[in-house]
Amino acid sequence: MNDYLALGCLCFKVFSPLDDEESSVWQEESIDGLASRCPSLVATNTARLLGAGWIRLESRRCAERPQWMVLRVYVLFHDAGHSKVGRTNTAMLAALDAIAREVDISPHTWQGSYVPGHEQRFDVYASRDDQDPSLYFLFNTLPSPSPAERLNDIAGKYAREALEDLLDETTTLEGLKTDLFPYQRRSAGAMLCREAVPGAILDPRLEARTAPDGSTFYYSARDCRFLRDPITFEACRGGILAETMGLGKTVICLSLLLATRHHLPSLPVLYAGTPVRPSVASLIDMAVSAVNRQSIPWRIEFDRIRQSTGDEMTSCASKLRESTPSYDIPPSLRNRTTTSPSPQCMLLTSATLIVVPRNLCSQWQSEILKHVEPGALNVLVMDDLKRALPSAKALCSYDVILFSRNRFDLESKHGTDGHGRRIARTPLVCTCPYIGASRTRDCHCLREDMLYQSPLKNLHFKRLIVDEGHSFSQINTNAVVVATQLVTAENRWLVSGTPAKDLLGVEVDLSSLEFKDHQSMLEQRRHFDPLYDRSGAIDNLGAIAGSFLKIQPWAPDSLRHSVSFKEHIYRHEDSRRLTYSGFSRCFQKTLESMVIKTQPKDVEITLPPLSHTIVRLQPSFYDKLTSNLFTLVLTANAVTSERTDADYLFHKNSHKERVALVSNVRQSSFHWAGFDEADVRATADTSRGYLTKDQTNCAMEDRELLLQTMEMAEVPALSSEGWKAMSRCHELGIVVENWPDESASHWSFEQSSDSSRILTGISQLLDAQRFVNTRCAQTDPGEGLAGAGIKALASARRRSPSQPKVVQQAAQRLTKSGIPSSSLGDEPALKKRRLLSSKDPRPATLSLRVPKHQRKQASDALEREEESLPIDSPYARGRVVGTTSAKMSYLISYILKHHQEEKILVFYEGDSLAFFIAQMLELLNIKHDIYARSLRSDLQSEYVVRFNETPDVRVLLMDVKCGAHGLNLCSASRVIFVNPVCRPSVEAQAIKRAHRIGQTRAVHVETLVLAGTIEEGMLERAQRMTNAEHIEAKTLEDDGGIREIIQNARCLPITREEVKSTCSMAALDVPQQLWGRPGWSRGSTVPQTAVLPSAVGPTHEYGKLCPKQTSSREGPPKKRARFGPLTFDERATEPAGSEAMSTASADERPAQWVEEGDDSSHAAPGVTRPATAPNADDLWLSLKGLD
Repeated sequence: MNDYLALGCLCFKVFSPLDDEESSVWQEESIDGLASRCPSLVATNTARLLGAGWIRLESRRCAERPQWMVLRVYVLFHDAGHSKVGRTNTAMLAALDAIAREVDISPHTWQGSYVPGHEQRFDVYASRDDQDPSLYFLFNTLPSPSPAERLNDIAGKYAREALEDLLDETTTLEGLKTDLFPYQRRSAGAMLCREAVPGAILDPRLEARTAPDGSTFYYSARDCRFLRDPITFEACRGGILAETMGLGKTVICLSLLLATRHHLPSLPVLYAGTPVRPSVASLIDMAVSAVNRQSIPWRIEFDRIRQSTGDEMTSCASKLRESTPSYDIPPSLRNRTTTSPSPQCMLLTSATLIVVPRNLCSQWQSEILKHVEPGALNVLVMDDLKRALPSAKALCSYDVILFSRNRFDLESKHGTDGHGRRIARTPLVCTCPYIGASRTRDCHCLREDMLYQSPLKNLHFKRLIVDEGHSFSQINTNAVVVATQLVTAENRWLVSGTPAKDLLGVEVDLSSLEFKDHQSMLEQRRHFDPLYDRSGAIDNLGAIAGSFLKIQPWAPDSLRHSVSFKEHIYRHEDSRRLTYSGFSRCFQKTLESMVIKTQPKDVEITLPPLSHTIVRLQPSFYDKLTSNLFTLVLTANAVTSERTDADYLFHKNSHKERVALVSNVRQSSFHWAGFDEADVRATADTSRGYLTKDQTNCAMEDRELLLQTMEMAEVPALSSEGWKAMSRCHELGIVVENWPDESASHWSFEQSSDSSRILTGISQLLDAQRFVNTRCAQTDPGEGLAGAGIKALASARRRSPSQPKVVQQAAQRLTKSGIPSSSLGDEPALKKRRLLSSKDPRPATLSLRVPKHQRKQASDALEREEESLPIDSPYARGRVVGTTSAKMSYLISYILKHHQEEKILVFYEGDSLAFFIAQMLELLNIKHDIYARSLRSDLQSEYVVRFNETPDVRVLLMDVKCGAHGLNLCSASRVIFVNPVCRPSVEAQAIKRAHRIGQTRAVHVETLVLAGTIEEGMLERAQRMTNAEHIEAKTLEDDGGIREIIQNARCLPITREEVKSTCSMAALDVPQQLWGRPGWSRGSTVPQTAVLPSAVGPTHEYGKLCPKQTSSREGPPKKRARFGPLTFDERATEPAGSEAMSTASADERPAQWVEEGDDSSHAAPGVTRPATAPNADDLWLSLKGLD
């Protein structure tokens, strides 16, 4: 019976007389006796199993209730008796499953004391926690790391010493400038324990259960297997460092690197044999061989000898350096027709390979410079796509090889030639033509020496670290292919605060105003939710576990069948179908073996206070007008389409148009200049035409609603000279007081008798400001200003098309019923800016087209003392008093109030918003940068470093979609969301850019909302939505509540006084000087803000990043300029001077820094090595489409 498991008992009534032997002794049952006693269904299954030898039975009458027969069931273990009993019969497995469901596993029944109604059934399905937790709850309640408990488990002397150094809070880790927080020490120590004590873990698919007789067995629920002995796998050598955003994951990784510097990976057991020499070697050669085979960090011992005795051990150290630890992988022979690879020599290296997104490469370099002592780490930076890797031997000399993701991807070219060809496994017969009449072939077949061989293929690294590695769940990307198939690393780490889709720490979600503590947030998402927990994050974690971390049994293995992750981590209450009835304990064990995360209560730091305020602004006249025009579009579409056909915006086939329109509605709360008079007339005329038709299904309330909306939108728009001027030239309106009388009318959008206050465009105002500022030294700095105004406002004052022509073009303007095409696309391109004077000495920061002689004059002007306007000059009294956008006026007033003392981070949606804000900051000489989505990755990285380390840059404008990319912007203590994000996870991650370790100030967050608009309704609905509702709605418009808000939108009231009033505006808190502002000659100093990927900027200002512009190109013809092997487009002008893009140049960086390798023998196909890296001027020239 040793090969059988005491599974449980079957109990049933019998009507035969009681035999004394039946009540006192357990008797083994046979098939014949079973058929006469058991119920038919049970008898059928048990008889089949008993006859096949799968089970054994014992029976006895219940002593207390003799009418009940107790039948003990013993199951043959699946890992015993294979030579006699086969286990592949599916019918037998189904019968065993049926019997297992019926048995009573209570110990008292096993002893023969059966109590009806108190059965304890065997659970054939995977066990789960009684609380039925969600992934979010499991992730946020993982036990905090406690590596001190495993100190004695570490067998290696050097690893144990490294762990002691990490955990000793009384000392600073050698080579580290920064004092670590206790939780950072524990996290780094836990990482070291994972690497040094891999051990063996139980197969997570198995559950240890207790049999009725008290013995322990192992049960696999999905295939109904009972095992006597456990199946174990090697524990994960690495995992996911998932500390919350802002808690110092980078410095944790650096401390691990410093603690284990010079620690070599162990030789694989398969190749760790002692080499056989043809003759006896010298003692030093044998010693070196032994040191290398045991992966002993000899440099550590030599340092100790040098410090204690002064002996440099020069000869021994030289011998050890010459002999790099290595092992050979013999070729695998498949068959005689297969091309066998040559033996591969693998070099062991203590280097750590770090792969980071390209926009974070400079940030990592900055963090290393900040936290690590000079000379403590030898770092190689591989960021340049044009540079080749050094040889494998040379790479062994580095401690850290820092790859940008883009450069890392290029190593996927391993094994290919310059055309991407690979050698086939099966040798091909050469069919190349013969040379002339000879029998020699002119062979062009692919040969081994023509292929690119990546040096990474021949290295066995200590560890691989991937920062922001959640993208590695996409297993078919080049980076994942390189990491899994090319790179050999003893330990693999993925660093991300959000390791899977929408999987955030609870402390990040607390930025939502609804929750005040961790527990309340956890309680809301405690239980398993099929909508959220069946896909998304689970798929990501499964791909990471199997593909990148190579955790068994989830990793692909050629020796066995692949294991489905989702088949085992859930409790499936059906033997065939996947029911997803909660997470099994298998998943909890897998998650704990993968993730290192500290619970908030165990973090011994307190971040500065965080406040988040919703600022509801009263819309200006022009804000109301824009809102009403979009309401007119929505209403006209709903009524004229009769809410039925595909023309209706909320029809299932109009998803693309609906998303575009709603996106523009949200942006319009800041400013929108996409509509023009023809659009308004076309929509209104279509609506009137529909209302005059007979036999329509228009309800009376719809007719009245449409007429009312037309009255409140069409009439004010076509009556406003300011709105029509702004729509013609697509400008944001600025109100200026005390403009000199002689030129005021030429710069004003509105014809008014009051010249003391005018409305003009932001671009025109920049031209006027530049015009006067550059002539401050002249007697009349405004001479010629009127003529410049006529030229600047030419586009704003052009005549509108005649009414018949508008009617004729109405059909072409409306893409759907009542919807003009301008409301579905991007805001129209801003008209081309032109410098008004060829003698302008100031370099334009918003335009790249600056003639050479102007830049020379600009350079001379910057060297002279700044000219100022006389106090009695009429131009010294000009003041900017407001804008046509309530949000712009509030934002600029806020920045002016705080930018001197604090840095400000402004999140925006839509490139046109960033452009207008940048123009206002330019007008007020506030230094800023724009971090846009399609900005080049190297410039994104430089902007972050410059914003954090340069005192002059006070404001960073950032696309909110870039707010979740691992950026550290703790220099900012003021955060503004120009538009509500309406996605809690996105908003929380954006806030964490500033509220993180390193922040020394209280962080103040404000979200700007226009009161009474669609935007406010959408925000309120988004705050009420549950997490499941947010996940279900792929876009906000998919949510029923959001759709209802948009469908029920109504016009904002506009009074007659507002319509008749000129220069309607949202006032600034403090009027700002327009001309001669202090620091005007220095400008806003934003050398790269010109690289704004905007659909609103003209091509000559933003180059290839502005594809919407179609105007003709001007200026002198191009010429080609070469800087080394890099080619740039350049006009017949030279680049203006710009700031250096790197915070630490090659001369300024410590000696241990190496930008790229020196060995060009391993260049990837198509990769060349330039003589010198391009400087900042070269980068300036690299912008495409210069005009």
